[in-house]
Amino acid sequence: MTSKERLLIALRGGKPDYVPVSPDISVMVPDRLDGRPFYEIHLDGREHYGWTSATHGEVYVKAVKYFDMDGFYMYGGLKEIKPPDSPELESEIMDIPEGKLAKRIWHTAKGDLREEEMFFAGEPSWRSSKPIKDLKPDFEKFKLVMGEGNWKWEPTFRDKHVIGDLGVYLGMIPVFQDWWFNYRDGGFENVFMDFMTEPEYMDEVHELWMEWALANIQAMIQAKPDMIMLGGSSASLSVSSPDIFRKYELPFIQKASALCKSEDMPCHLHICGKSWPLVEIVATESDVTSMEPMEEPPGGNIHLPDIKKRFGKKLSIKGNINTTRFLLTATPQEVEDKCKRLIDEVGYDGGFVLSSGDQVALDTPDENLFKMVEVAKTYGKY
Repeated sequence: MTSKERLLIALRGGKPDYVPVSPDISVMVPDRLDGRPFYEIHLDGREHYGWTSATHGEVYVKAVKYFDMDGFYMYGGLKEIKPPDSPELESEIMDIPEGKLAKRIWHTAKGDLREEEMFFAGEPSWRSSKPIKDLKPDFEKFKLVMGEGNWKWEPTFRDKHVIGDLGVYLGMIPVFQDWWFNYRDGGFENVFMDFMTEPEYMDEVHELWMEWALANIQAMIQAKPDMIMLGGSSASLSVSSPDIFRKYELPFIQKASALCKSEDMPCHLHICGKSWPLVEIVATESDVTSMEPMEEPPGGNIHLPDIKKRFGKKLSIKGNINTTRFLLTATPQEVEDKCKRLIDEVGYDGGFVLSSGDQVALDTPDENLFKMVEVAKTYGKY
């Protein structure tokens, strides 16, 4: 059985040959293993349409092979076909003491939008300036960048071959709070101030975004990824609230997951940090088929055996070994014991992918990840 087959069976609620194992090494660990400066991997100058670089996607697959794990490839996307009069994007990369600085300018008919992103040698990038600074004037400019309907994408994913049968290829799209945080200068403070002080205007922003997001999902479904993934890190209750989730995220999740269901496409949701009330909402009020990472304390508030008992027939589970305190510092024997407990308590009848919480830390011992894989392949046999 291939990793792709194993994951798809488990994420549809079934029992494969053994419990799939896919710790979330999506950002830092692959780049560390590669050995090049992180900025060299992410500023590769190659054409790519996912949320990171083409080279990083390849580096991730090398790490999947290194650990002999089941891959969760979330780096691709469809190329959007922009109309000829779309605003021009100008970019420049400069050397700075910390590494590299990428400056980007969109030249629109209503004025320029600017952002800056810092890239480092040994840690992930950070955007020090985002394009939407003055809410209403800048979003009016951004609408020219984004377009207002009749969106079109290429019909195929250009990088689906990169993961092949080593894992699942996910067509990923952010939920609203992730998308708004991505472009709104000032971080969460301004994101939530917008929601509180400009609710009517943010309803307009949300409506346009949801039209675009659903159109993108429809295009991705036609391009046939293995799954659709809804990325919801910023919807976490570590920073947000159930009321905001119900207003801005749930209507989209319901429509997106219904689209997936109509095409027999699995729909996977990522919400890290504290997520317990959201799991119940998603399980009972949407057609989402699987969810991750359902983090345990201290970063989260999920007890996986409880989730399994209450929602295991509805939601497949991917999770949830703590990354910041446990995987980073535990011994391989402690990792083995914990993996076995999770398999006993959550993986006993399928519908489970043994994984970590959000983002395995940069300096996590390789031995601990190898141990997760070993336990899944031996103790996790069905």
